[in-house]
Amino acid sequence: MSENSDDENRPWYYERLQDLHHDGWNITSIEDFLSENEDLASERIVYTDFVVELAQELLERTGYLGESVDSRSLELSRTWEEELRDPMNAERVLEEYRQWAREWRPWELELHRGEGLWRAAGYEEEFASILSRFDFLDASSLPSAKIISPILHDPDNYDEIIDSLSTIEQDEKRQRDAVSNAAKLLSEAGFDVEGVEKMPIIDALDWISQLHQLHDLHEDLRLLILEQIAIFDPSLSDHHEKRRVALIEGASTQDLRNFRIQMDAIADNLHQRLARLNDLLNEWRGKGIEFPHGDSIRPEELLEWETNLPEIEETLQLHLTALERWNQITSLWTDVEHSGSQYAGKLEKTEQFIDYVDLLDQQWKQHEIEAMMFIENYEHSGLIMSDWSEEIVRDPRSAVRMLKKKKHLFDQRVDCIEKLSNIDTSFEGQSIVEKRINLLKEIDVDLEILENTSELVENLARRGARHRRMLERDWRSLVADGKADINTNTASFSLLDFENEIAHVQKYGVGSSVPKIGGSFVAGNIHDRLKTRTRQELTLLQASGWEVNNLLQQVEQEPVIVAQKVNSAREAMKGFSSLKRRIARLPWYRDLTLAMEVEQQLKDPTQLNSLAESIPELSKHLANRPSEDESFTLNVWTPSPTRQTLVPVPEHSQKYQTMIPKDAMEDAYEAILEAVEVQDDENEESSDEGDEGNDEHLEAVVPAQDETPVDSENTRIEEQNDAAPNTSIPLAEISKKGDVGQDNLNTNSVEVLDNLVHFLRAIQMDKLADDASKNGMEALKNIRRGLAKHVGIQPRDTRVDRMLRLSLRLLPQNDKNDLLKSKMLANIGDNIKNIQKWMRTRLEHRHSGSSDNFLDDALRLGKALQRIPGPGFPLPIDADIRELPDPDDVIGLEREVTNIISHLNMSTAGGIIA
Repeated sequence: MSENSDDENRPWYYERLQDLHHDGWNITSIEDFLSENEDLASERIVYTDFVVELAQELLERTGYLGESVDSRSLELSRTWEEELRDPMNAERVLEEYRQWAREWRPWELELHRGEGLWRAAGYEEEFASILSRFDFLDASSLPSAKIISPILHDPDNYDEIIDSLSTIEQDEKRQRDAVSNAAKLLSEAGFDVEGVEKMPIIDALDWISQLHQLHDLHEDLRLLILEQIAIFDPSLSDHHEKRRVALIEGASTQDLRNFRIQMDAIADNLHQRLARLNDLLNEWRGKGIEFPHGDSIRPEELLEWETNLPEIEETLQLHLTALERWNQITSLWTDVEHSGSQYAGKLEKTEQFIDYVDLLDQQWKQHEIEAMMFIENYEHSGLIMSDWSEEIVRDPRSAVRMLKKKKHLFDQRVDCIEKLSNIDTSFEGQSIVEKRINLLKEIDVDLEILENTSELVENLARRGARHRRMLERDWRSLVADGKADINTNTASFSLLDFENEIAHVQKYGVGSSVPKIGGSFVAGNIHDRLKTRTRQELTLLQASGWEVNNLLQQVEQEPVIVAQKVNSAREAMKGFSSLKRRIARLPWYRDLTLAMEVEQQLKDPTQLNSLAESIPELSKHLANRPSEDESFTLNVWTPSPTRQTLVPVPEHSQKYQTMIPKDAMEDAYEAILEAVEVQDDENEESSDEGDEGNDEHLEAVVPAQDETPVDSENTRIEEQNDAAPNTSIPLAEISKKGDVGQDNLNTNSVEVLDNLVHFLRAIQMDKLADDASKNGMEALKNIRRGLAKHVGIQPRDTRVDRMLRLSLRLLPQNDKNDLLKSKMLANIGDNIKNIQKWMRTRLEHRHSGSSDNFLDDALRLGKALQRIPGPGFPLPIDADIRELPDPDDVIGLEREVTNIISHLNMSTAGGIIA
């Protein structure tokens, strides 16, 4: 009875409410809404059905908001989901969603607005696919998505929508690829970039940029704005340049990095937009469309073109990918270009084109495998074939042909390496053999080097055999004297072991395997004599004022070590006057404590070598310090004169010295070294008597205004005193033309300028040459600076540094010597071609082509020679530190010009000119 009464008391819409409740809806608000006015319940139940359908629709639309939303939007989505369980909130949530979607998801609004048209057109799947692709876009693509949102409601725009959406996705892929590549480089450098590929693009780019150093950031920003933005919009470039200037002072690192991100984004966006437009126009031209102009869109026209951008057509990624690979292969294999041209670019034959490209790709990989097996075979034989990897990657078919063509050279290299490895170098020649083996392993040498190597093998083998015969003869003599054991197997000895064994027998009277007992050794008092002589020499040094107390104490316990120290200090003490002069010229008033330490070190003969080597560092240190006491003067200590006492020199070093044959290159450099030592000694003597104001090291402390200082960190370049034929200006001509009047100076200015331009063009500094031709002598300041900034660079052929330093001294000074010095410049320019040709050949032998710029090639070759030295005597690649004559010393300059020209035209040795 109670159930019947309850049924009677229930409203007529009760079952409807229960159905909604069972569907998961919150019906409390609906029930209150219906019960407010029973008379309007019918109308209100219709409204209830509307809001339920609306709530259901909104739950579906807001269930996934896409990849471009932020964390706040995700929280908002969860809030909407909870609120929509009460259908009475549907209209309010709809309005909130629309306001949010206009900013973050405009494509969904437009697609929803035209959903009926899409369904009517039968594009339900396309509709869902487009919505899904838009939702998966990154937040960085939101501006681009907003641009094409107005056309999404109309299915007639399907092709344009797909093209635009594909372009945005390709942009995102390029950005993702850029992030991945940057992350890989940073990871190799030791940075932790884990998880960067899962980040939104903007976050990933920001994080990557934060890992970069602040070094040269402002310069990078300036160049970025000037080169990447100004070409599109000068006003925008000026605006951002002012912002960059404002950040120079007081800006944090984070501010600069944020500014760089903004500039990169703007530049990348502008270039990507320009590239898309140009690619699109080229694609249309390929289809037969003609435009009024045949060139590409210029950057300054980008904004105008984007305003009037025509419709975009569909592109097929598969065909374009295959076409790119086909172009790559046919650019190298021209014989297969014609056979595939009937498919290339024809969209209706895409499948056949892809099959044909796959066939070419398989042939490519077969050649790669063949080439890799070839070089692997020789790598197992000891050759370093890593330089061929680049050629194999570039064109494996060509690489296979070149490898087969050079197979005989590879075989000869392997044979030479094997023969060199079998030579006994225990006594001598080990360095030569190791260098030659390394040369044969690392460099593709020509037949001339291989023939030279064969001669080297024969010479070393012949010398080794002769050496062993001599040792055998000495051994037989020792056996005959009863000192050596006739049963000793000398055939198993290396040459060094054999020498040591004979020396041991001669010294101690027994073989090295016999125990040393008692005092029966031959020459057992050698150490006593060495100790006595060393003590005598140290006593003389002490009498002259040298600090040798420690050595006098050490000689009693370790006479050999002390004798070695004294021997190494003799050469340094011989050059004490030069070292003293160089030390005295430094500005010691800038660091008095260091001056006192150096003054004490000058008294210690064992410290002289290290002190001489540290002069460049001392110069730099003092140049960067403020003055402490301008009146301070360093009192450089000078040893007291003493009667010369001859100290006997052991004769065995000369008597048993083994002469190792050198190639022509090494003989030439030995002659150069001998010549420069004599010349340097003469220069030092003359410097002691004359004015001391021209020291190179003073220039390092107080740099000239127009000439960059040269760090004298390394050893001096070899010099030749013999003048090269037909390469110098005769001294008689200098004497004859020494008295040039002012009128002649004006008359000869044109010839001076022509000689200067000729020299600049010879060393390929064409901009400076053009400046001189245009502005005349007014360009001298720029020329001096342009030459000076290339001085002192290393590693680089020291001859180039010497030539540049001489050219600075030969520049016109508006005096009577300008014409003579300009002729010297022209003479140097006439002799540049030989060394330029030599550098190009050396670079090609090291798989590095010439850049057709003399100074750039010199620097590249210096780095290559530092990594892979050439055969024979090593080429000097340090900065030149030789003292050069003053600009007014025409005769001295003429001598130096003669020397440098002789160096630039050295004779051939083993196929190598240096």
